[in-house]
Amino acid sequence: MISQKTKEQEGGALELSPQLEDYLEAIAILQEEDRVARAKDIADRLGVTRATVTSALRSLSEKDLINYQPYSHITLTKAGEALASEIRRRHHTLTEFFKMVLRMPAQQAEENACRAEHVLDPELIDKMIFLLSFLKKCPRTNNVWSQAFDNFCSDEANEADCKDCVGKCLAGIYASEQT
Repeated sequence: MISQKTKEQEGGALELSPQLEDYLEAIAILQEEDRVARAKDIADRLGVTRATVTSALRSLSEKDLINYQPYSHITLTKAGEALASEIRRRHHTLTEFFKMVLRMPAQQAEENACRAEHVLDPELIDKMIFLLSFLKKCPRTNNVWSQAFDNFCSDEANEADCKDCVGKCLAGIYASEQT
């Protein structure tokens, strides 16, 4: 697993700012969508000026993460592809976690994932992936769990609801074991 804090490249530690990670992610997405990334498209995607993009591209090129020549298409190097893939994995995991587990609206989940993907430890992301997998596969969780969480978060939640929910959950587990 690649981490901005632990990845070593050519004998030195590779440290990327959150902004440079965003550029790398944008390039990967543009390459996937259009097969090519251009400075103008990156600027449009990230809502920044072309001068800002040029500075970031030079920095990423110096770190051997992209192939960049002014006025030409930008491509990821192998190291850039690997790091962009990890950044996208973190982003996707966080977005899915915020939507599925924390029940956030999609736009809010996306915005929070963009901010959080740069600061959370890889181990925490891995735990989130395991929890998401568990919640999807375990018969004790499915929609019952998410509906119960929604009810708990609502203003009407009370202790009696929780006791009733646990009783229904246990009855459901018992019934499925009998069949």
